[in-house]
Amino acid sequence: MLNRLTYLFILFTLVLTSCSKSDEDDQQPTPDVQPAKGATLQVMVAFAPGQLGDQGIADNVMKGVVLMQQQQKHAEVDSINIEFIALYSFGDTRQRLRAWAAEPANPYYNHDYERRLLVLTEPYMAQWLGDINTLLRPTDEVLLLKATEAEVQEAAANYALDQRLHALNIDIGPFIRKYANFMKEDLEMWRRIYEANHEEDEEEDDDDWYDDWDDDDDTYDVPVPDHVRVYVYRQYEPTVVKYSDNMEELLRQELGPEAEIIKLYVDNLLDDGHYNEGANNNYLETVYQTTYQIGQQCYEEGLSYIIFDLGIWNTSAIRYMNISEHSLDALMIDATTDYSPSFSCFMKRDYSRALQEWVNDWCQQPAVTMPQIRTLGDDYITHDIPKLTMISNEH
Repeated sequence: MLNRLTYLFILFTLVLTSCSKSDEDDQQPTPDVQPAKGATLQVMVAFAPGQLGDQGIADNVMKGVVLMQQQQKHAEVDSINIEFIALYSFGDTRQRLRAWAAEPANPYYNHDYERRLLVLTEPYMAQWLGDINTLLRPTDEVLLLKATEAEVQEAAANYALDQRLHALNIDIGPFIRKYANFMKEDLEMWRRIYEANHEEDEEEDDDDWYDDWDDDDDTYDVPVPDHVRVYVYRQYEPTVVKYSDNMEELLRQELGPEAEIIKLYVDNLLDDGHYNEGANNNYLETVYQTTYQIGQQCYEEGLSYIIFDLGIWNTSAIRYMNISEHSLDALMIDATTDYSPSFSCFMKRDYSRALQEWVNDWCQQPAVTMPQIRTLGDDYITHDIPKLTMISNEH
């Protein structure tokens, strides 16, 4: 019995030895695994104070930031960090930018970023480059959104950034012209309708001709002027913020010298006061009162048009439009229109896609080789500016 147990033990030992040897033969030599170096590139997107949450262009840019973060999260190689600054104070934003510019280290690894890109979402933020230009390294670059070639060249010279300062702009000029042509054709159509109704009224010898119309048709009693009257309602006066789209000049070219172009501004200051709750409510009240007064005036004096370019107050303005139905048509620039009345239209620039494409190109190019200005057009704009045939069919 003992001999049998001994035999089994020896046999079992031989089997284990054989299996172990076989496993060792199958194993391949494994090289030493080095720890990941971490991202060597950084993109910092700095929003204008209080801008994020505007349901317009800033939120569209933020959509691009989130998509880039998600894309990098699932990438096999950790090559770029995407971050953003969104504060409510001008002072806090400038302080945060100075801290960022002075510290090029990757906080997650023991090395500096090889290259960094700062994205500023408003052209007027270029004036803050004087705070950080001496802190930026030769491989650090800045991208201004919505800036023109002249603006970026001026800023590059003022702050000694040369080819490290770039601009990304989506040109809305063709669509301003499109809306100007719509206004002319729309006004002419309503003039003909108004005159035709009055001719019928004279034939029927009815002093209160408009009472015969249904409620849905009471637009016919709104006077129709012989020229276009358009209000351009913007956030800040041009002495505070320089607008790069030449909107007023384009409107004048298309509408002619007889057109009334009435410029309105919410405020003439650019400071932290806009972004505390009390002040913001005051500005919203200003937008409401102004829009209401314009609507009342248009109903009394005749059909008019308005272009809203109010930034953070854009979506609030459209809510007050119902008081002026059929006497005031509106164009909303870079604003959500889910709840807009049927007599307004929108034009929205896709800075989300434009920024993603620019950053992708920047990542693949050597340092300081991106073009100083990139201007995009129709493919990056969605709109619902109607054609006259559409309006004619509705009425």
